[in-house]
Amino acid sequence: MSSFSKQWRPITALLLCMLSSIAVSATVLRLHPPDSQQLNFAALSAIATEESGVSLQPDSSDVKGDDPVESLLDGSAQLAIVENTRGFEAGLRSILPLYQSVVHLAVRKDLRIDEFDASGKTLSLQIVDNSHTARIVLRLLFERAEELPERYELWEPGDAGAPDVLFYVGPINPRNTAWFPDGFTLVPLSRFDAAGAEFYIDGISFLVPQLSSTRIPALTYSLPGNEVGIDALAVDMVLVAHKSADETAIYQLTRVLMEQKQRFAAVEPTLFRWMGSDFNARDLTYPLHRGARQYFERDEPGFLERYAESLNFLVYLVVLLFTGALAFGRWRARRRKDRIDGFYLRVLNLRRGAGFEDPRQMLTELEQIEDDAFTGLINERLAADDSFRIFTELAEGLRVELKANLADRRSSTPDQ
Repeated sequence: MSSFSKQWRPITALLLCMLSSIAVSATVLRLHPPDSQQLNFAALSAIATEESGVSLQPDSSDVKGDDPVESLLDGSAQLAIVENTRGFEAGLRSILPLYQSVVHLAVRKDLRIDEFDASGKTLSLQIVDNSHTARIVLRLLFERAEELPERYELWEPGDAGAPDVLFYVGPINPRNTAWFPDGFTLVPLSRFDAAGAEFYIDGISFLVPQLSSTRIPALTYSLPGNEVGIDALAVDMVLVAHKSADETAIYQLTRVLMEQKQRFAAVEPTLFRWMGSDFNARDLTYPLHRGARQYFERDEPGFLERYAESLNFLVYLVVLLFTGALAFGRWRARRRKDRIDGFYLRVLNLRRGAGFEDPRQMLTELEQIEDDAFTGLINERLAADDSFRIFTELAEGLRVELKANLADRRSSTPDQ
């Protein structure tokens, strides 16, 4: 074996180890799945892993009935599917709404509300999987419906007897009816508040902005009560992450959900076919995760593109101000030079008459010219440059000539 091959063998082995470690260490995000909605978790995770390298795994500590928000806050999960009616919690961030869940209301077929007031019995209510939205609707219902008794109790699985009224919050899915007990019938929310039927259709969003009116079409379910359409309320189910979740992984997960929507919808058509990017982030309980925001804003113009016109104007204004300042400086320099040139002319004119006029008078005029020049140097900020130095030398030369002329005249006329 050549020495070259021996030299490169350890480097090749190191590169293979690095590549294998990268392949094995795919990003893993633990998801707390919703209790009431049976997701094909393995198929959904396979799509995400294939398209992005992000592996979705179920929360290992998940127990039926656990609160998904608590799972995010205690760090047992990085992702959860949460009803948008949940209250704000610091540290949680939205990714996008996945699908809508609908409030299904079912009652015993033989239920008569007036019997409870007469007999003193307590109305028994069941909220499937402890839905937060169902609790809000229940509170609104008892605040508005005069037909309902004043007291009720929440029925839990394992309690004696059976519930009288059942609330189930989940997507409209005719294949998922395990929550529906025998001897019940589906009813609209206005069943106990006939005068407020319009409220549940149009006015609910004023009290609970996260809820919207919807309708379960007739014969969607093979269940009693759905022989006709049923007015209901809908809430967005939002994919939520902890803010500490890796930005790159959240970005890739968001990208896969948006760009591979058809594949997800093929696995779960009742859930993901409505998923899209045309939602309003201000309607979400939690602000967008930074990774999701980076994906949704990927096509938006950058800073330079958004403010190109303003920047062009600022550059033009700076160039204009610089040009103006330069022109003003040149004008002031020329003006100073013109003033000095005026002193030149006065001295030259005085010099031309040096042989004919009185030297004493000319010396007085020369001193006046110098006083004017130095006053301008101080008051008008004339530049003491080469031009001003030449002026002073010219004036000094004339002074010497005048004094010499004056001395000659004195020597020629001693009596004077």
